[in-house]
Amino acid sequence: MIILSPSQYATANDVLAALTREGSFCLVSSEPGFGLPTCIAYVRSRLAKPIFTIADHPELSGLDLLGQLYHQLHIDVEFQGKNEIPKFVVEIVTLREVSTIFIDHIDIFLGNESARRRTIQQIRSILIALPLVNIVVSGLHSDMSAMLDLQSCSLHFAQTFSLKGFRDFNEYQIFFESILAGYPLTEFANVSLEVLYHQTKGNLGDTILRLFHPVYLYKGKSR
Repeated sequence: MIILSPSQYATANDVLAALTREGSFCLVSSEPGFGLPTCIAYVRSRLAKPIFTIADHPELSGLDLLGQLYHQLHIDVEFQGKNEIPKFVVEIVTLREVSTIFIDHIDIFLGNESARRRTIQQIRSILIALPLVNIVVSGLHSDMSAMLDLQSCSLHFAQTFSLKGFRDFNEYQIFFESILAGYPLTEFANVSLEVLYHQTKGNLGDTILRLFHPVYLYKGKSR
C-alpha cells in the first residue's frame, strides 16, 4: 500500500488525468525529499494498460536512455538505432500495447554536457517515433529546464507538474501521525513531530530519515 501526502496525491491525480489522453508528454518535478519517486510509483500502480519504465537499474549500468529502452524490448545491439528509432521498434511497442513510458530520475542521464545533449536528442526521438504513447519524465526542478524545449518537438500534448511540500505543520502532523499509526510494530525515533518539522523544514524525506534510520533510533535511546 502506497501512502501519499496531500500534495503527492493531488499531483498523482493530475498526472493520471493527463494520461487519459493518448500522446501526452508530462514533465513532473520537485525539490529533493518531496517524495517524487513515491508519487510516480503510485501513478504507475493506477494504470491498467502496459507500461515501460526507463531508470538507472544497476544491472543496466552504463547504458544510455535508448539503450535501456532497447534492453527492455529485448533488442540486440546490432539492431539498435543510434539516433532514430527503427520502425520495427515502433511496431514492437505497438504490438505490446504500451500506453506509457516512464523516464525516472532524469538527472542520472544528464551527467555532463555530452550526456545532456544525447539524452535530449533521444527523448526527442522517442516522442517523434511514438506520437500516441504517453511519455512521463520525472526529476528535480533543476533538471527540468533542459526538457522544456522538447514540449514543441512532436505532436504530444505537453504538460508540466510540480510536486509541492506540506502546506503547514497541521498537514505535516496529520500525515506522519497516520504513518506511525499504520505501523504500530515499527520502531521509530523518540522525538516530537513539531521538533522534526522545524529541523527538517517540513521535508518529507528528511523526516522519514530522522524517524526510522537506525542512527536516529540509537540517538533517541541514548538520552
